[in-house]
Amino acid sequence: MKRYKIRIEEGEELIRILEEKLEKLGIKEAFIVSLAGALSKFALITIDNSSTEIPPGHFETEFNEKAEISGSGFVKNGRAHIHACCGREGGQALCGHLVEGKVTYFVDVGLIAG
Repeated sequence: MKRYKIRIEEGEELIRILEEKLEKLGIKEAFIVSLAGALSKFALITIDNSSTEIPPGHFETEFNEKAEISGSGFVKNGRAHIHACCGREGGQALCGHLVEGKVTYFVDVGLIAG
């Protein structure tokens, strides 16, 4: 198993750029063990509690605000799947499946692949 740290820079789209960097490194499968940084805009998917379907229905919500991000997930077939908690002003947290996020400052992603 090999460890990687990938930095996503100010203004970049987190998922898109991460997947581009994974492709350049030849990483198709990995565990995302750490993800930390900040976003200026992001979208999360959360489960619809009234859904009886498997998989359950869901809601996608976009947020146009700055937030700290902490998350983990995996890479399968070169695609990143991340669940994250985004801390917003006032100490509130928004959590769910990260659809995409625009980076402010930076986001560091720690991976184990092999």
